[in-house]
Amino acid sequence: MTILNLNNDPEKIDTLKINGLLIALKNEALNPNGLRFFRGSIVNLLKRYFPELPRTKKGAYKYLLKKGYYVQ
Repeated sequence: MTILNLNNDPEKIDTLKINGLLIALKNEALNPNGLRFFRGSIVNLLKRYFPELPRTKKGAYKYLLKKGYYVQ
């Protein structure tokens, strides 16, 4: 079991949110069957943190891959 101590720290909470969104985007962009892991628009949520993000999931994934948010 993993215990997270966020202690109402907004920086830790935002980091946790961003990491979850990045995992969901990678799974949705690379899944050939079109299975969605997130109910809403994952790209629109990520645009809060990355305003210059492309519009499509695959484009957003490739952009963040170039920026170093994913390991190749």
